[in-house]
Amino acid sequence: MSEFLLRFLDEDKDGLYYLSHVLGWIYFVAWSVSFYGQVIENFRRKSVSGLNFDFEIYNLVGFSTYTIYNIRGYVDDQLGTGIVQIQDIVFACHALLLTIVTIIQILYYFDPKDKLQKVSNVTITIILIMLWGAVLLVILENGLEYYDPHVKENRKYIFNSLVYMGWCKVVISLIKYIPQVISNYKRKSTIGWNIHNILLDFTGGAFSFGQNIVDSFRDDFSVTSDGQPKGLNIAKFALSFISMFFDIIFMTQHYILYKDSNSDLGGKKEKEKEKEDDSTDPIDKLMDSNRESEIKD
Repeated sequence: MSEFLLRFLDEDKDGLYYLSHVLGWIYFVAWSVSFYGQVIENFRRKSVSGLNFDFEIYNLVGFSTYTIYNIRGYVDDQLGTGIVQIQDIVFACHALLLTIVTIIQILYYFDPKDKLQKVSNVTITIILIMLWGAVLLVILENGLEYYDPHVKENRKYIFNSLVYMGWCKVVISLIKYIPQVISNYKRKSTIGWNIHNILLDFTGGAFSFGQNIVDSFRDDFSVTSDGQPKGLNIAKFALSFISMFFDIIFMTQHYILYKDSNSDLGGKKEKEKEKEDDSTDPIDKLMDSNRESEIKD
C-alpha cells in the first residue's frame, strides 16, 4: 500500500495530468458499465442463450492476467509496461469481478439441451498453453532466479513474465471476439448479445486510447537510457484498438446485417412457433395434411 501512495504522491500534476485522468475515469466508467448490460440481460431473460461461453472464459483468464500486469506495472514502472494509471488497476479488478458474476450466471442458467452452450476444445487448449507459459516464466524469475526481469540482456525491449501477461490479454482480446462474431453469423441474429455493452465498450476503447496518447505526449515520447519507451503502454494501446475494431463489426451485425431479427418480440414468436410445432401430435398433423389434400381434390 505504501508503494501505491508513494507513486501517486510523486506524480507531477500539470494540465496534461488532469486531462489524462479525466479521460481515464471516463474510459473506466464506460468500460465498467458495459459489463452490467450483459449481467442484467442474462438476469432479465433468465437465460444465457446467445452468450458465447468461450468469450467469458477468455475474459476470466484475460482480466486475471491484466490485473496482475497493471498492479505490478503501477508499483514498478521499470518492468517494461509503460505508464500504468490508477484507472487501469481499478478497471481490471472491476472487470474481473463482473466476469466472475457472469460465470456464476452461466452455471446457474446453463441449459444442457442447447448444444451451443459449451466451451470449445480450442479455447481450452489456448488457455492452458498461455497459463503454462506464465507459470514457467514466474518460476524462472522468482523461483530459480534465472534472470532479472528488469534487465533486457542485449534485447531491444524488456521481456518478462509481466510483459508476457500483458500480451496474453492482448492476444485473448484479439481472439475472444471471434467466436461471438461467428455465433451471431450462424444464428443470423444478435439476440442475447447486449448491444449497449458494445456501444459502451467502443466508448471506453476510444477514451482509453486517448488517455494513452496524452500520457505519451506528457512524457514527450521520451525513452529511457536503454532505449525503452517511457510513456506508451503498448498492451493498453493494442487493447483499445482491438476493442474498437470488433465493436464496429458487432454494431454492423446488429444495426445493418441482422436488424430484422433482433427484436425480442421476433425472438419470442420464433420460440412460440417452435413449441407449437413440437406439441402438435404427429397423427393430427397427418390428418390435417389429408384434409388439405381432399379439399384440393
